[in-house]
Amino acid sequence: PAMYMKPHADATNTPNVKICGFEVRLQGRALFTLLCVCAIGSALGFASLQEGVFNVPGFTYSGWMTFMTAATMALCGHAERLLTGDMQRVGTLQQYAKLSVLTLAGMYFTNWSLKYLNYATRVIFKSSKLLPTMVVGTIMQGRAYSLLEYCAAGGLVAGIVLFTLGDAEVLPSFHPAGIGLIGLGLAADAATSNYEEKAFFRAARPASQAEVVAFSSMFGSAWGLLLLIPTDELGKAIHHSLERPEVLPILVGSSVCGYVSVSFVLLLIKLYGATVTEMVKSLRKVLTIVLSFVIYPKPVSWKYGLGGVAVLASLFATHELQRRKGGDVKQAGPNGAEGEPLTQADAEAAQPLSEEPVEAIVQPEVDDSEGASK
Repeated sequence: PAMYMKPHADATNTPNVKICGFEVRLQGRALFTLLCVCAIGSALGFASLQEGVFNVPGFTYSGWMTFMTAATMALCGHAERLLTGDMQRVGTLQQYAKLSVLTLAGMYFTNWSLKYLNYATRVIFKSSKLLPTMVVGTIMQGRAYSLLEYCAAGGLVAGIVLFTLGDAEVLPSFHPAGIGLIGLGLAADAATSNYEEKAFFRAARPASQAEVVAFSSMFGSAWGLLLLIPTDELGKAIHHSLERPEVLPILVGSSVCGYVSVSFVLLLIKLYGATVTEMVKSLRKVLTIVLSFVIYPKPVSWKYGLGGVAVLASLFATHELQRRKGGDVKQAGPNGAEGEPLTQADAEAAQPLSEEPVEAIVQPEVDDSEGASK
């Protein structure tokens, strides 16, 4: 019951809910349910389409996927800015050039790892982004975490090990290089989240999510193209896409879903806080793994099941620790009434943290990315 939101009696004090410039006239359970369904649905669309690309015969072009994802995300970001009238850039081009290197690295290494790892294993690894994010947050922003929090987060490692052993047992394409690549991707994602938060969202004049995605993706797509040109991957990928016309629509569709997922997750953070949003994202991760095994049948090992239980237990323990610290949502009253949302002032103070991507370019993991991206 405490998870459902209820507007204040003074409607003018309730934060305006706008999606791509369009106001959503819903409140309470209806609003919260709509945002959750859209965030989870778009994330599942991103994951299923992205995994679907690697199931197209002959597709092994992770660099091409990274370039197309960044380019599509940049277009989505600029389109949203046009719709909302957000045309005054806040961040500097130098800041976005730096951010784009981190976001591109996160996407590039993560996509590359899919050549050697099961998609479900990728999701589990992305769930462990909490660990490097905590470490980097301590170093870059001086944050402090308790020993119990590190122990709970460390439970993710057990799940990761079991899923990796499961891949080694049943996946013919498994290679230890995949672990190294996804590790590099996680490190880049953690640095991205902390840099975004410090430079753009916690600044004196915060930048909008659409602006951050638009400009970082624009620079990222340029770097991605420069990485493709010296290799033969670009020509081969274009030739393959011409032979398999379903590839480009799937790539673009997955990127759009990833962008939409990031937008809804950040809106959830703004209205209800990071704690509630993390609950929604954890459900998303579970459904993503289940959907991966249902839509794209693959060999099953008992290690996957046990690893999934370990990850779930760790995630719920981490969320309980955050709740004890004091959640972002006002709790329900003794009569069972719904909790209230943050006020306009609270919402403006709680500027959105970056995520997932999706499992996408801005991984909304307060870990996503995934994804999204992201």
